[in-house]
Amino acid sequence: MKQDFATEDLKAELERSLGFRLRSLKRIGGGCAVNFRAVRDGDGFAFSVKCSPFGRQELFGHLVRHLADLKGSKAVQRVFEKECLPTFRGYNVLCLAWCDGERRFPDRLSDEEMRAFLDEYLAFSSAMQKTSEIFPSLPLGTMRKTVLRNCRGLGGRVLRRLVDELIPEADAAYAADRMRVIHGDLHPGNFLLVDGRVVGFLDLEEMRAGYPAEDLVRYFTFAAERLRWRPFRSRRTLRQFALAVSHLPYPADEWRVALVRSLLWKIWPHVSSKPPGIFRALNLAFRARLYRKLRRIVSR
Repeated sequence: MKQDFATEDLKAELERSLGFRLRSLKRIGGGCAVNFRAVRDGDGFAFSVKCSPFGRQELFGHLVRHLADLKGSKAVQRVFEKECLPTFRGYNVLCLAWCDGERRFPDRLSDEEMRAFLDEYLAFSSAMQKTSEIFPSLPLGTMRKTVLRNCRGLGGRVLRRLVDELIPEADAAYAADRMRVIHGDLHPGNFLLVDGRVVGFLDLEEMRAGYPAEDLVRYFTFAAERLRWRPFRSRRTLRQFALAVSHLPYPADEWRVALVRSLLWKIWPHVSSKPPGIFRALNLAFRARLYRKLRRIVSR
């Protein structure tokens, strides 16, 4: 998303809206949204500023409602100055309490820290069930039909074979009554830790219905894909996944469904509107090798 405003212009607008001066306003990255770290002049109070483009207003509305629903829960980033939700040059702007902490890949967590993180995720998962409005989740059958319908040509045959191999076992274990509210995008950048403890779960826009194990699959696959050229770190990530499978109260068939649903969520955006090219299909098939490794861990 192209940033179409100057930081100094946003700083001046925030000062007018909030009623106090800012010592600094620094861009801290972000994907579709534009995020900043702000520091209030005088007392040094730090908070974050999320600028969400108007084209994502539905997601922005979900974020505001989720934060209100989760207001009392531990380790959820809180709204700061809730009455101040200004708009600015094509963006909705939301001020949130700053969360100090670091992003950690699973191979950088000790076994004790991993167990603590898993326990904190379970508490967060319980809190999420209180939310009043979520995105519905696509059924396995719908995702499978879309993928198979659009998988044409040489690249399509690669993906059709992959989907036909992985779907049946998960389809047999799928049960709609196991669906819960999940974060939906739990990669290592969407929660922060201090001394191995979670201090904030971030970016709640995509909370939706799903299998709770999907969030953990997302966390581990995101890390493993980026570490695949670093064998030692990659092996340790898989070992930590095995620890998660043994520590969390999810049965093996739920993990298998979660793995397939996560893989389909990866494939589906690339084939939902047009057939994939051969290089895209081979790339997705190469990544699917990781899901097979994870499935073997679950099946032990």
